[in-house]
Amino acid sequence: MTELAASDAPTTAYGTFLGTQRGEPSAAMCERWADEHAGDPEEPRALVDAGWLTVRNGEAEGALSLFRRAAACDGEYRLDAHVGIVDQLYALGRATEAEHTQEDLRAHLDAEHTGEARLRVIDDMVEALTEAGRYERALEWCQAGLDRITANDDGLQAAEYRHMLLIDRGFLRGELGIELDEDDLAAEAEANASFAEFREGLRGALSQGPSVDVPEDGEAFDGIVLRWVREDFAAVRARWLESTAHYGDDYDTYAERLQREARAYSEAGAARVRMVSATLTEFEAYTDRQGRDKDAAETRRSFGEWYALTGHPERVLLWPPARNGPCWCDSGRKYKKCCGAPAKN
Repeated sequence: MTELAASDAPTTAYGTFLGTQRGEPSAAMCERWADEHAGDPEEPRALVDAGWLTVRNGEAEGALSLFRRAAACDGEYRLDAHVGIVDQLYALGRATEAEHTQEDLRAHLDAEHTGEARLRVIDDMVEALTEAGRYERALEWCQAGLDRITANDDGLQAAEYRHMLLIDRGFLRGELGIELDEDDLAAEAEANASFAEFREGLRGALSQGPSVDVPEDGEAFDGIVLRWVREDFAAVRARWLESTAHYGDDYDTYAERLQREARAYSEAGAARVRMVSATLTEFEAYTDRQGRDKDAAETRRSFGEWYALTGHPERVLLWPPARNGPCWCDSGRKYKKCCGAPAKN
């Protein structure tokens, strides 16, 4: 699914549709939205989402059909459909068609598109080709993206894409036995430093959260991350003033901290990481039933554990979600372009 414009709330009809879903919509739901909104600028976006969800169901021909429908629409999101077309042509053993499709898309991007839309499609193509094991092709796209950033693009978005593409290029060159240059080595060193810093602060990050502690003896455990829903965030900060430093000043900062906590559990060896999305109303009902201290951090931790174990399956999601699925934070954006983006990890 394609990233919305940078804002907390969905600003389009399709973004609103995604924001109202509890969990990930099905391929049929996305396709039905597209059918009911024929001609909408985000019709191809909905079809692309339906296509990737169909890929996950193992239906290559059906996914290819959805991607081709999206590519025939108007609007910038039709470009994203070509990534899915290439991916499924390779999956179906139709490599020559896949390569011709890439050549046509490259020519189209060079002739008509600049900025974030072009970089987004290039980045997605690199990912798709890498996952398909087409390293040489992926490296060509990666280098093309870096060349275009050097020649034409500036600003924060371009800098973020350049960072991601350099990391991808270093990986691809390594797999292909190509010597890394200074930029590759610098990106690798930065990634290693970030990982080392993350590992160093692992237990400290966990100890601040509302979830379970990591056993010291290697015993199997689940990580449970309690997330207050967006509409309750201001009330949560006002209620537990001592926690405001941990929650942050806005929901994006809060979501980044929860993402780090979930990653910490995963890196610490959790069998599963579960993201619990709860409301203050539900918390109040729980504390009233249990007779618990509403202001104690331990009560919030117990509430998260109880919630994860007692139902509400649509509100308890396994982390991480699918990279091409909607983000767990209800932003309406694609996970890999939101909380799953490299810049936030």
